[in-house]
Amino acid sequence: MIWPLRYLITQCRTAADQFASLLSPSPSPCPLCSLPAHKAALFPIQVSALLPSSSMLRQLCKSCSEQLPWINAIACAVCGRPGPCNDCARRSEAYFISNRSAVRYDDRIRECLALFKYRGDEKLSAPLSDLLAYAFRRLELELLSRSQNFSVKWEAVVPVPVSEERLLERGFNQAELLARQLCTQRNLPLVELLIRTRHSEKKSLQSRHARMQSADGLFAIDQAALERHFTRGSLSIASAASPQHPRHNQQSILRLLIVDDIYTTGSTVNACAQVLKEALQGHIPQAEVQVYAITVARSG
Repeated sequence: MIWPLRYLITQCRTAADQFASLLSPSPSPCPLCSLPAHKAALFPIQVSALLPSSSMLRQLCKSCSEQLPWINAIACAVCGRPGPCNDCARRSEAYFISNRSAVRYDDRIRECLALFKYRGDEKLSAPLSDLLAYAFRRLELELLSRSQNFSVKWEAVVPVPVSEERLLERGFNQAELLARQLCTQRNLPLVELLIRTRHSEKKSLQSRHARMQSADGLFAIDQAALERHFTRGSLSIASAASPQHPRHNQQSILRLLIVDDIYTTGSTVNACAQVLKEALQGHIPQAEVQVYAITVARSG
């Protein structure tokens, strides 16, 4: 009689444990480290205010959320660097107005982006795209603070293209994938206006000087995409009028947004912006072309 009694007690305990697990389910895995997120993510107040409740970043474990190197104070208004910026000071001509990044490119972010880009770790696409969305929201709020409008009109979100060799190697363009997710979330027009003219060495293997030089002539406009998307009838170009002369002093503004994963020297973004500005101003002479950029991370 002892054995059946012990068996019954064991079965009851097993059933009780299963019932308890239903009442308090196991924590979901953290999107970054894959460990159970026992404690809720914690973010600075200014960051939390810009993260939607549906953001995958809110599912991070407490440890990962506290280690994210958010960019708070900005020292360079052009590139968004948190410290002094010699790259922007040395640049002879900037073809983009400003770049904003979500986080600094530290060892943890470098590892996440490497797993995503080189090993195809798809589970990282959601948190990385949410970091990009944070950078977008921050840029948008800056533009709204300097405007009398209640919204910012974007004519095209343009991902930085990769070479055919890199596309075959990875199977995807990380900038295009992140940009596509952002456009789906925010109902923005994704337009692949740029093509890469040649294969180049990985940026991570280049010196700072080589990065500044290697972007020359690296990109060209996709003329077919330009003519297909920017037709006269399809454009709803924003109109900026001065308060003193709201009707007679109007200037048409066409805003483009470049998307990439990392901002280092700005040579890639600036080369893309130059091609876009020259092509669009030639195609639509009456418009002022404004180019901005967002990236997941800011190096340096």
